Amino acid sequence: MIISKPCTTMKGVIVQPYSWEREVTVDLKKTAECLRNNGYEVRSVIPKMLAIAVIDGYETSIYPSGKIIVKELTDIEMGKEIAKKIIECAGLSELLDG
Repeated sequence: MIISKPCTTMKGVIVQPYSWEREVTVDLKKTAECLRNNGYEVRSVIPKMLAIAVIDGYETSIYPSGKIIVKELTDIEMGKEIAKKIIECAGLSELLDG
């Protein structure tokens, strides 16, 4: 399942993939490589800390916990759609079904 809510401090949308069965972790290097291969701009990757990518014109921060912040966006549904692209690249597609 994914949980989505407005981020008032950064004026954006926070999306968090969640699983009852296991801890959600994201390999930032592999996720960034997949995003690049899919044509998205990856601005930086700090392993085990943060990756920054531009997806559909929005800068996103991606964390090892799976938390994604889509900056300068207020539409929660659009934030979920952008996050799904990241979640798929992270190899966590099964979390989209819940």
